[in-house]
Amino acid sequence: MSKPPTPDPPPFCPNSNCNFHLDPKGWHYKRAGFFLRIRAPFRVQRFRCASCHRSFSSQTFTATYWLRRPDLLETVLRLEVGGSGHRQIARSLDVSHATIQHLVERLGRHCLLFHERLRPRARQLAPTEDIVLDGLGGFAGGQYWPFELNNLIGARSYYSHDFTLTERRRAGRKTAEQKRRRAAYEKQLGRPAPGVHRRDILDLLESSLPKGVPLTIRSDEHKTYPWVLKRLQDYEFNHETTHSKLPRTPSNPLFPINAHHGFLRHSAANLKRETIAFSKRNQAAIYRQAIFQVWRNCVKSASERRPGTTPAQRLGVLQRRLKMGEILSRRIFPSRLRLTGRVATYYGGEVVSRFCRGETKHSLRYGY
Repeated sequence: MSKPPTPDPPPFCPNSNCNFHLDPKGWHYKRAGFFLRIRAPFRVQRFRCASCHRSFSSQTFTATYWLRRPDLLETVLRLEVGGSGHRQIARSLDVSHATIQHLVERLGRHCLLFHERLRPRARQLAPTEDIVLDGLGGFAGGQYWPFELNNLIGARSYYSHDFTLTERRRAGRKTAEQKRRRAAYEKQLGRPAPGVHRRDILDLLESSLPKGVPLTIRSDEHKTYPWVLKRLQDYEFNHETTHSKLPRTPSNPLFPINAHHGFLRHSAANLKRETIAFSKRNQAAIYRQAIFQVWRNCVKSASERRPGTTPAQRLGVLQRRLKMGEILSRRIFPSRLRLTGRVATYYGGEVVSRFCRGETKHSLRYGY
């Protein structure tokens, strides 16, 4: 009978209150037995920290930590960016819809952290190309609750630097009945606060672009963008605008973000037009966008017709193209990234959908 493989040594103490959680230099631990599982790996080594005396195992550092169906995680990731709805995925894998929902939430949190690890390098390299800014409309819960996904894309690399989700008020042509229903909803549940779109665009630019470096920002003629750019201090922006009605061909200066949004609608079931697979909560739309962003940047080739380098490779953030399994190879600890502001809100599931009742924040100890 072959001997089970020796597990990799733990890289640090997983206890966020331990002195060796952030800096493992000089850290000591000891083996503390093992336990058996019905799925691979069948024999899991346990450890105990010599400093805080907390016990943990080699599974603590895996992306499938505390999952009953670890075999589904990578499969759900592939199907999530393949244009499938959650109930379609559940039927094809013969599991419940709630199982898929919980796995997608975990994948969304994982991808938020994965992208956050790449942010410092991407922020440093952002001035090497023009940056394209625009928003994509969608809705969650129903067409009376629209939102806008604001994206920041590299003009040459097609790298997605970040996104924000802004709750909007339903606009456009409406029948008398639709106006009455919107007024009734707003009277009961309120309406988006004024200026929230400007605040989100401001935060998006501040968190993604470096100060004191000349940058060229391309956008359409939306009146919000000049207002925001004038109020950004210590930034040097050259703002170029393009009319949104121009043909969306490769010669259009906004083509990088138009292509990004078109591919997003193609790959994400919740953003397709005239779909019943729309997100039921704003927080769910954020998780799906985080998954797509990491996949688009690190796995998918920047060009569909000429496959090759990924957007992350083009920008210089990564040296090679990643595989799906590599994104999920290791668990990422939020306590080691010091999340703040909008990213901490997104990770904690704190984005509220005013049309939902009983929403809960992310407070799981084991589901990170």
